[in-house]
Parts: sequence; C-alpha cells; structure tokens
Amino acid sequence: MNRSLLRRMAFPAVCLLVFSAAAALLAFWSAARQLALLDGFCTALIARDPESADTVYALVKEGSFASAAAPGVLAELGYRPRDFAAGTGWLYTVAGGGLSLGGALLGGARLLSRRDAARQRQKLIELLEAARTGRPLPLLTEDGMTEGSYARLADEIQKTVTELALTREAAVTARDRFAQNLANIAHQLKTPLTALSLAAQSAGAAGDSMAAPLARLTGLEESLLLLARLDTGALPLHPHPTDLYTLLMMAADNLEPLTETAGVTLDIPELEAVTVTCDPDWTMEALLNLMKNCVEHAPAGSAVRCICRRNALYTEVILRDAGDGFSPKDLSHLFERFYCGEHPGPHSTGLGLAIAKELLERQNALVHAENAPEGGGQFVVRFYG
Repeated sequence: MNRSLLRRMAFPAVCLLVFSAAAALLAFWSAARQLALLDGFCTALIARDPESADTVYALVKEGSFASAAAPGVLAELGYRPRDFAAGTGWLYTVAGGGLSLGGALLGGARLLSRRDAARQRQKLIELLEAARTGRPLPLLTEDGMTEGSYARLADEIQKTVTELALTREAAVTARDRFAQNLANIAHQLKTPLTALSLAAQSAGAAGDSMAAPLARLTGLEESLLLLARLDTGALPLHPHPTDLYTLLMMAADNLEPLTETAGVTLDIPELEAVTVTCDPDWTMEALLNLMKNCVEHAPAGSAVRCICRRNALYTEVILRDAGDGFSPKDLSHLFERFYCGEHPGPHSTGLGLAIAKELLERQNALVHAENAPEGGGQFVVRFYG
C-alpha cells in the first residue's frame, strides 16, 4: 500500500470529522439557546402575572426573561433542546453523516496503515532471515519498501547486512588462505624432520640428545597440519554412540609415559555405561590434550581426578589437577592458538588446548577452564549429544 494514498485518505477523513463535530455542536447550541429563551420567557410570564397580556408586552420590551439562570417550567415539564430544534434537522443529518463517513475513512486508513506496517515488518524479518542463512537478499524496492516509517530502517539494514556479507566473505577467504599456507608449512617441515630423525638414529649415542627436540618439532608439525585441516573443513568426523569410560581410558593409556615421568597418577573411576555421540578417535585426542595439560601442571605425587556427571541436558566431564590453578589473566586466553600462559609446560606449543576446543565444538560439545573451589585448575567438558 502506497503511503501517499494512506495520507490522501486520512486527510479528508480528519476534515470530515472536524466539520461534522462543528456542525453537531452548532445544532446543539442553537436548540439549547431556543429552549433557554422560551423557558425563561414562560417562567417570567407566569411568575409576573399569568393572566395579563400587558405583562407579556412589558417583558418583551424589557427582555429580562432572555437568560433564566435556573431550570424553569418547560424543563420541569420534560422538554429538551431537541424538542425545539425545528429547522436544524439538516445540521444533525450532516453531522451524523459526516461523522459516519469520516470515521469510516479514518478507520479504513488506520487499518490499511497497520496492514502496511505489518507487511513492512515481515519484509524486514525476511531480510534478516536471508542474511542469517546466507540466501540472496530480497530487493526491497520491488516490495514497496521505498517509503514509510520502515523505509530508512530497511535501507540501513540492507546496507549493513551487505557490508557484513562482504566482510564475512573476505574473512573466509583470508582464513582459507591462511589454512592453506599453514598446511604448506607443515608439509615443508615433514621432509627435513624425517631426514633429521634418520640422522639421529644413525648417530647412535650422539643422536640421543636430538630425540626430545625432534619429537617436539614433529608434534608441532602434526598440530599445524591438523589445524589446517580443521580450518579448511578437510578433517572428516564420524560421530556415533561411544562409551565415555573407554574414551577416557584410551586417553590415559596414551599419556602413561608422561605420567610416569611426572610422578602423577590419573584417577579415572569406573563408570556405569555412559554413551556420548562423537568421533571416538578425535574426541580421545581432545581429552588427551586436556589431560596432558593437567598432568604438566600437577605437582609430583598428586593425582589428576576425573569426575563424570549426567543430567537431562548433557554429560559433563571434569578433569581437575592439584596444581596452583590458572592465572586470572590467562583464563580468557587459554584456548587461543599459540598462547602459552604465565607458566607453560616444558614441551608446550600453545596448540593443544586450541585443538581440543576445535575438535569438541565441532561435535556439539563445549569446554571451558576454571579454577576449582578447593584449589587447582580444571577443565569442564559438556557433551550435548
């Protein structure tokens, strides 16, 4: 509905209503004035001398009956202004017709205006929905959104959404380019690392000192390659119902050399059958990285405890160490790539927690870090599937 048409309908409607109201007031005033004059005259006549005609002429000449202050004889007999409205009926007709027509026009204009506003709101909703889902944005000029109270808002939303879409496209392109470069770097590292490993093995005792640095470089290369696959969506995940206790034990078994060296035990209580929907291999990898961080920050002789809880919404796994806990400055950055914190582990690359978070969140699970109430740091993982 064109907004100018609504204005053209509303203006005469308002004029009709004003004119009709004025006509009705004029008619009522005329009738009331006639009644007041007659009522005052009759009351004064009876009060002076009901049977004397001379008295009537005297009153007419004096005009003292023209404004009786209190209700008089006619009012007491039940007369009303409309009983003296002879000759003013057309005013009531005009007033009634004008009020009806003006009210109809104004009501119609208001109804059309509300329908037009509702339609424009729906178009705005469709515009935002298209932006959210990535569909092509509708052309608002073809939908009558060029004028009205929502026209400027619709225009600003469309421009903002278009800018965001372009920004998102540029960000995705930059991310893919970065992931590809990361993958290329990881692949380029593989060849010299393999050569160095072979050289260290053939060097005998002299190559033993190279084993730890080479292992760290190899782990870094594998982490970079995994991140590149995650960024480009090239990492296949195959979620299916998996026993949670089995996942935790597999991660603990892979960490056995590290726990023995650190003098830390992994306390994983035997659980009843609890299943979560996930890719078992990559979920085990994520849990392993979280456990590894706990082991690296736990004091010798202590234990890393695993606590499992389940409710109607999610299955929760808490991995808690007995160390000093997380620095408040580190808590909001722990899962950022290459962030090592104030007290990093001896072999930390700053990628383990970032990888764990990526792997879990791609499988409808969430993870966050916090300081335990009784001391130490803990990771809380929630599986929603």
